[in-house]
Amino acid sequence: MHPPRILLASLSVLLATQAWAEPPARSLGVTVFPVGAYVLKDAEGERGVGYSAGLAWSYRRELSVLEVGGHVASNRQLTEATPMSLRLTPAGPRRVRPYLGLGLSLMMAHGEEVARTLQLGAELCGGVTVEVSRKLFVSGELRYQNFSANGSPFAGERQELSSAFLGLGVHL
Repeated sequence: MHPPRILLASLSVLLATQAWAEPPARSLGVTVFPVGAYVLKDAEGERGVGYSAGLAWSYRRELSVLEVGGHVASNRQLTEATPMSLRLTPAGPRRVRPYLGLGLSLMMAHGEEVARTLQLGAELCGGVTVEVSRKLFVSGELRYQNFSANGSPFAGERQELSSAFLGLGVHL
């Protein structure tokens, strides 16, 4: 082998081992959703609509296709939270990052005429984040949640909550 080729091969191996030795980039994002809307369909089929606001978080590793996230949102009728959902998302750095997730949700209704029972359910969510800068991003999210109407997670009487949110986030 010629000396330039040996030098080039050695340099390539050295750079490759250093790149593999570096841990993948991690990202914790916190999003404030000041603009949200919801539709709540109760067990009797009656609908309630309104505006909502929320706070969400997500954690991902740059090379992973899985992301962990969660949120809490509140409005005049209820407060709902998904402490943790698993989301599928494209790997690698991207300016536009779509995701699809599944999680377990909790809901508590507000008001004097409502019994304050904690309701359990499942969530299906989908959304997209668009990087504005290295630290800031905008995010849109759609959620479908299905809760028990009486507190038992396997009850036949169910209520559905559909919501959409738009917000601004920051990478910590």
